[in-house]
This record gives sequence, C-alpha cells and structure tokens, in this order.
Amino acid sequence: MFACSLAGAAGAQTLEEAVAAAVDSNPGLGERFARYRSVLEDREAVTSEYLPQVSVRAGIGPEHTEYSSGQLIDEDLTRSEASLSVSQLLFNGFETSANSDRLEYEADAERLQLLAEAEDLALATSQVYLDVRKAEELVELTERHVRGHLEILDDVRNLASRGYANEADIAQVSARLANARASLVAANNNYQDARARFLRLVDQAPVNLKDPVTDDTLLPDTVTQAIDWARQTHPQLQAAFADIRAAKEEVEASQSGYYPRLSLEGYATTGEDIGGFEGREEDYRLMLVMEYDLYNGGRDKARSRSSNWRYNEALAVRERTEKDLVEGTRLSWNAYQALNDQRALVQQSVDASTLAETAYITQFRLGKRSLLDLLNAKVEVFIARRTYINTRYDQLQARYRVLNATGRLGYALRLNYPDEWDEANREDSE
Repeated sequence: MFACSLAGAAGAQTLEEAVAAAVDSNPGLGERFARYRSVLEDREAVTSEYLPQVSVRAGIGPEHTEYSSGQLIDEDLTRSEASLSVSQLLFNGFETSANSDRLEYEADAERLQLLAEAEDLALATSQVYLDVRKAEELVELTERHVRGHLEILDDVRNLASRGYANEADIAQVSARLANARASLVAANNNYQDARARFLRLVDQAPVNLKDPVTDDTLLPDTVTQAIDWARQTHPQLQAAFADIRAAKEEVEASQSGYYPRLSLEGYATTGEDIGGFEGREEDYRLMLVMEYDLYNGGRDKARSRSSNWRYNEALAVRERTEKDLVEGTRLSWNAYQALNDQRALVQQSVDASTLAETAYITQFRLGKRSLLDLLNAKVEVFIARRTYINTRYDQLQARYRVLNATGRLGYALRLNYPDEWDEANREDSE
C-alpha cells in the first residue's frame, strides 16, 4: 500500500522487518493517508481562485416575444446565442490566501498524525513481536520443566523397585508432573494467541523470529532529556502546533467579509433573432466589479466568533497533548529504570535457585534431602526462570516505549517511510 521499505528486508524475521510489513499493510494508516491527500487536494481547489475563471455558454431554441420595451412585437423566432465570460479575482479580503495557508497547515497536521500513528503501530508491533518470542521461550522452559519431572519420576520408580521409595512418592511426583503438563498446555495456548495477534497486526505469520537489538545511543540519559526530546520531535505534539496555525488562518479567513470583493470581469455575447428582432446581436463588456455586503444578518461576525473559539480549542488540545506526552514519557522512563533494576535482582534469584537445585539433586541421591525438597527446588527454579523471561522481555519493551515517547522509534527501527510522508519531498513534488 505504502511501499514502506527496509534495506535488506526478506520477510518478517527481524523486528525491523515486521514493523515495515505492519506499516505497509495497516488499513488505519491507509485511512489517515487518504485523509492527508484529500486535504492537499482541497488546498489545490482553493488556490485555483488565483487563476482566471473562464466559461462558455451556448443555446438555441424557439422564442415568442409579445412586447419589448413597451412595443408590441408578437413575433416567433428561433433564438440562438453564445457567450464567453472571463473573470479574474483581484481581492477578496485575504480569504483565498488565508484558506490556502490553513489547508497547508491542516495537511501538515494530517501528515504528522500519520507519522504519530505509524510510531504507535511500531510500538504495538514490537509488543506482539516480543510476545511471540517470550511465548516461545516460555514453552521451551515449560517443556524442560516437564522433562525434569519425568526424570525424577523415573528415578523414583527405580528407587521403588529396590525398596527405597513407595507408591506415595510416585503419586507425589505424578501430581507435580500433571501440574507441569498443565502449565505446558497453558504456555502453548499463550503462544498460539501471540501468533494470532502477530498475524493480525503484521499480516504475516511469525517465522524464525530473532531477538531484537536496540541501539542504546538512541536512548536518553535522563528523564529530563527524554521529555525535552519528546517536546522537540514527537509528531503528535508537532501536529497540535500545526492545528493551532491552521486555526489562526481560519480566523483570518473568517474576517474576509469585512472587506469588499474586487474582480475584473469580461463578457462577449453573440446571438441571432433575440428579443423578437431578426438579425445578429453582439455585446462586449469589460468591467471592474466591486461587491460589498452592507448587512448580511450578522453572518460575518458569527463566523469570526466561531473561528476564534476553534482557535481556543486548538490551544487547549495542544496543552492537553503536551501534558499527556510528558506524563507518558515520564511513566515510560520510570518503567524502563525499574525493570533494569528488577532484571538484575531476578537474575540473582535464578542463579541462587539453580545452585540450590543442583545441590538438592546431589543430596537427594545421597539420601540427605527428601523428595519433597527436591520437587520444591524444581518449582522454585522454574518460577525464577519464568519470572526472568517475563522481566527481560518487559525490559526490552520498556526501551521501545521510551523511544516511542520521544518520537524516535521508527528511526531506531531503521524504518524508511514513503516519500509522500516527508514534507520536503512533498514540497519538491509540488
């Protein structure tokens, strides 16, 4: 749809390729792009008022004339006529220029909103991408957990055959094995759900997804820097500023009724058998025309007041957008910092529980630990590793949230937007 490209892309394998595919196939972006192009065409329609307007009119048909200028005619003739009119607008109270500028700013706001929606889509795509990768790892972890219980069950059965264990021990391990298998069923279900969300968003099935790599140099060093970046570059806020400029131009256009309208108009008319008189008739005129409403029921004042209220609305939207942006950036940064600290602590938990499990296995075989101790150690390791996987992927997503909050996620993912989305390229094409 947009031919959103990525150098070297060959299917949705990396996160960058998945985001490019999502942007290219997303109908919501197609809707926003169509709206953007529509505003550009509206501007072209307005700027046509700078050019001469030329029209031709021709007609032929029977005409009955009874009186003309008080004189009895009573004549039936076949009337034919043709006319050419040319008009050039000279001044209309700056309405055309103001509307042209207004639509220029509105188009820019739509373009920036398009970029903002693409940024949010990139964030959503990164989420489902990481969800699939996380679900894959959790399935693998749970499968190992099941295999671990199967190994313990085999050991306990061997011990029972030699009289060192009993049916209660076998039942205890079997119950834990059943719980592990139930966890595997749930993990597989979550994996299939994540794949379905990926397919819906990216329009491609996930195949051989790779662990994404983020460029730490693109991340801010402090929350203050993150907020500054968001205010400077986030397209959502820039769109709000463009809406303010558009509303200001609308105010100026609404005041055009306070000025006279000047135009240069030329007419050329030729006809046959007109008004009950046989023969040719020609008329040529060139006039400087002024139109000025002395009273129109207060319409111009109402339009001006309405435009001023829309300007105030745009100011309020800009203020709300900035507050939401600052809050979102601060929350993203806080989550990023907290998950960095949490990941280190969870890693310590994994290391400690793994060492404990290894020791418990040795001690169980030497008869120094009970079967329950060993099973509990297995569960603790499983929970610690599952928590670490969740934390690691949450931390990765927090990085993308910070990049999204500052309006730099598309750049970080090396996403090449279509030329039409770039203001410089659009101006060159015009």
